Amino acid sequence: MEKTGLLDRITLGVENIAIGRKELATVGAAEAGLASFMNGLLSAQVVFTEVYDNVANDIESVILVEQVYLTEERRYCRDTEKGVTASMTAGIVAFDDALRALEIAQDAAAYRNAEATYSHLPEYRYRGMPKDAFHVACLAATTRLNNTLRTLRTPGINGIERQIYDQRSKNMSAAQGAYLVIQQSVLAHDEV
Repeated sequence: MEKTGLLDRITLGVENIAIGRKELATVGAAEAGLASFMNGLLSAQVVFTEVYDNVANDIESVILVEQVYLTEERRYCRDTEKGVTASMTAGIVAFDDALRALEIAQDAAAYRNAEATYSHLPEYRYRGMPKDAFHVACLAATTRLNNTLRTLRTPGINGIERQIYDQRSKNMSAAQGAYLVIQQSVLAHDEV
C-alpha cells in the first residue's frame, strides 16, 4: 500500500464529510451536501477497510490513517467544542507515541532493553506483554470510538457512519493484535 495515497484519500474523505454536513444545513445546498457527505463517508470506509485488510503486513498505515482522520476532523471542530477538540488532540499525540513504540519494537535489542523498564504487574501488561505507548494509544482510541458509538444509537444517525466507527474500532483491535505478535517475537528470545 502506498501511504501517501491512503493519507490523501482519508483527508479528502473527511473534507467531503465536513463540507457535506455544512451544506446539509444550508437552504438550497442540501442535495449537494448529501452527495458530498455520502461520498466522504464511503471514501473513508474504503480506506479504513483497506488498512484493516493489510494490518498484518502494515500496522503503521492503520495508525497513520486513524491519526490523519482525527487531525482532519479536529480542523472542522467549532471553537465551542473544547472537549471534543481536547480528546482528538490527546488521540493524535497518543498515535505519535504509538508510532515511536512501533519503531523501537522493530529493533529487537532496543525493545528488549526498553521492556526491562516496564513493570510486570498485570495492570502494566497487555496479554503478558508490556502495555507500552502503542497499546495505550489503541486502547484509548477504542474507548473513544466506543463512547461515540454509544451516543450514535439515536435514531436517524447514518448507518454508514456507524459502520465507519465500528471499522475504526476493529482496526485498533487488529493493530494491537499485530503489534502483540511483534512484541512476542522480539521478547521470546529472552526466554531462550
